[in-house]
Amino acid sequence: MIGLETIIWIIPLLPIALSFIPILFGGRLPKGGGHVAIASIGVSAILSGIVLLRLPSTPVDYSVTWLLTGSAIPLRVGFYLDHLSALMVNITAWIALLILIYSLEYMGHEEGLGRYWTEMMIFTGSMMGFALADSILLMYVFWELIGACSYLLIGFWYTLPEAAAAAKKAFVVVRVGDVGFFVGFVLIYLYGHTLSLQALLTQPTTTIVSPTLRTTIAILIFVGAIGKSAQLPLYTWLPDAMEGPTTVSALIHSATMVAAGVYLVARLYPFFLAAPHALTVVAWVGALSAFLAATMGLVSTDLKRILAYSTMSQLGYMMTALGVGAYGAAMFHLLNHAIFKALLFLSAGAVLHVLGTRDIRQMGGLLRQMKITSIAFLVGALSLSGIPPFNGFFSKDLILGAAYEYGATSGNYYIYVLTLVSVIFTAAYIFRAFFVGYVLPPTQPRDKPVHEVPAVMSIPMIILMALTLITGWLWSPITNIFQPFVAYSPLIPPTPTAPIALTAVSLIFAITGIGLAYSGYMRPLFDPARLRQGAVGLRLHKLVSSGYYFDAAYAAVAKGLSQGLSLALDFFDRRLIDGAVNGVGYGLTLLGRRVRTVETGRVRNYLAIMVVGIVLIVILVEVL
Repeated sequence: MIGLETIIWIIPLLPIALSFIPILFGGRLPKGGGHVAIASIGVSAILSGIVLLRLPSTPVDYSVTWLLTGSAIPLRVGFYLDHLSALMVNITAWIALLILIYSLEYMGHEEGLGRYWTEMMIFTGSMMGFALADSILLMYVFWELIGACSYLLIGFWYTLPEAAAAAKKAFVVVRVGDVGFFVGFVLIYLYGHTLSLQALLTQPTTTIVSPTLRTTIAILIFVGAIGKSAQLPLYTWLPDAMEGPTTVSALIHSATMVAAGVYLVARLYPFFLAAPHALTVVAWVGALSAFLAATMGLVSTDLKRILAYSTMSQLGYMMTALGVGAYGAAMFHLLNHAIFKALLFLSAGAVLHVLGTRDIRQMGGLLRQMKITSIAFLVGALSLSGIPPFNGFFSKDLILGAAYEYGATSGNYYIYVLTLVSVIFTAAYIFRAFFVGYVLPPTQPRDKPVHEVPAVMSIPMIILMALTLITGWLWSPITNIFQPFVAYSPLIPPTPTAPIALTAVSLIFAITGIGLAYSGYMRPLFDPARLRQGAVGLRLHKLVSSGYYFDAAYAAVAKGLSQGLSLALDFFDRRLIDGAVNGVGYGLTLLGRRVRTVETGRVRNYLAIMVVGIVLIVILVEVL
């Protein structure tokens, strides 16, 4: 039997090691090498399941010495296995496997298919490596690999200007956050003299003694998480990233890149608990992100962008949960969100595959013609809205309950109010998309017949639908399997169960949001378009639809910085470089003018100069 130590190394490295096959030999292989990608991720998924079954009761560190530096601190690399890392690799591997199977048909006719499979393999392997890494250094290496792969995958259709621009934007914006993560782990190395994950988890206060420094490091690391998880203010790359293939969007939004930021905070949670005020920052950023993203989802008509805003909002819920001390609820929502968000994106991808449009106003009538796809979206929408018995209800309920408890103990109910109001907006925008895009009749004739997608695309959706009905019961009012499973440190407080009254309130808010969407579009008791009329409505709609002007602000800052730098470089070039060159030329010109006065063209003057020169030479020789 293969030992856990070997299995742990195989899980992330197998897809990466085999990733060269599709890009080099994809032209000779069926589906461009897709079966190689599916087989490698499938093996990683099966091994991840075996790890879950054979998981030791205490964390295990499988590492080797990589580099002996001049200092007394050797650099070690390896993998750290505990309940949290086992959970994350299973989420990543199994969700990625379903998406890759779906991709066989969805991406089957694209050019550059070998490149797609290779990038997806490295992307998935890097996320699993990040989840298992036993040191901050190795986490950062895989963190950057995740970012590089996301850049390549978002820009997969790089010949399209929109896709190329979206990839560059994602790369630049996420790099801003990565600087924070990098500076944070450098400070850990300089002041804590270690990069060991275990030291930070078990002895955070002795590793970094100063509370102020711990808070600074925690916030810097959180800045990295903000960039990857598309939280305020570094969220602007996420909606534009929808220019990539829908399967890429599904993987990014469910189990890899955006989940990496939440996982980073969860992985270092004992350190964050030991950093005064850091978790308060996490809670506020999460709550504001959840609220503002939900409002942006209300005004978008692009189905994939609506789902992108929902991702930002749900990640905001997870960050809020971590910030208010509900670590277990955050991880539970991470699991549930990965399932229903993959389901929503695969349903959207099926519609895009058949109709060729992302605009919900150009869809319609799909419930009769694409039943499986439409039901899949409905199930995902119900879970996203927090309607029982779907999994999103159970985890979101825990987060709202924890936010309320945080308000009761701290006197700050604003975070709870923001997350609660977001429930209405979430249900309203996702059911607006469902009613307009799937239920209402089409507003214009179809150019081509509409049909259900093939089994290779529908089966992954059916599996995900089943999971939305199963995983919620891992932590329900009558079961509590999940929380003790992910509580990897005694320093982490348990998440309280939400009171029935709070559950009823959140459910009423969700149903209200669905009712608003229904009454506005199915039974038009009011016209949503009229809300945009009038001075206030127009300004508010413009504010929200522009993304609260974050893009405009960044563009203005970038323009100001570039212009300032240009002026500085212009001054340096014209005044200093050109000035020096011109000064030398001017000096030589003056020297030439002085020398020219000696050159008279008269022989007697030259003879006189020669005599004077000879006399001076004789004098110098005699003196020296």
